Amino acid sequence: MKALIVFVAGLIVFGVTFAGWIYLNGLGCGMNPTGCSGFSLNWSDFEALQIFLPTFFLGAVLMVLGVWIWWRR
Repeated sequence: MKALIVFVAGLIVFGVTFAGWIYLNGLGCGMNPTGCSGFSLNWSDFEALQIFLPTFFLGAVLMVLGVWIWWRR
């Protein structure tokens, strides 16, 4: 049960971070005064990645830890 809780916590952290990343990119596209012809995730935006990368990493580590705890049983 502990493995499932750790895995789900990591999944939630990773998912919320990814949703925030999509929201930030969509907001930037919508705030463009010339309009937006296509939407893409801007992985080259270093300033935003400074905020989002640690939580992506934390979520991934928690998911791997949950699988490891389950596998070790």
